[in-house]
Amino acid sequence: MSLRLRPTAAQDLAFVTSLERDSQNREFIGQWTDAEHLDAIGRKAGREHWIIEVDGKPAGYLIAYDARATDAGVYVKRLLVADKEKGIGTAALAAFLDDACAREDAGFVWLMVFDWNARAQAVYERLGFHRYEAPAVEEPRLAQVDSIRPGVWRMRIEVSGWRLRAR
Repeated sequence: MSLRLRPTAAQDLAFVTSLERDSQNREFIGQWTDAEHLDAIGRKAGREHWIIEVDGKPAGYLIAYDARATDAGVYVKRLLVADKEKGIGTAALAAFLDDACAREDAGFVWLMVFDWNARAQAVYERLGFHRYEAPAVEEPRLAQVDSIRPGVWRMRIEVSGWRLRAR
């Protein structure tokens, strides 16, 4: 399997939204409008939108926010793949971590996960993420990027921890 991340283009929108809005994915992932996706594709407000390609074909997508300017690291907003249980999501997140952790002053990468989504939690833990309760002084910075909701919690990996794992 040959996997790569490439910036999402406007012509990828139909693939992204059909995958996101598929009935098998709706409970696992937030639903964005086309305009929200196009803003992220255009990299507005520090957003990044990536297509996950396997053997040259779209297999999923990843959305992240670069929040280093506010000392909130790099946030993985969304990761979705079409074919589950094949290691594609794990490999894509690892590839993204290689990029994100190489950024100057990244510090950490974080994401949020539903408390009932054991499959996603297992993937994140395998990559070195751990459950993270932000101290009161840090909470406002993270909440500006994305706030905690009932049934959701944060996971985080330190850049230094990823660099040691990636060796």
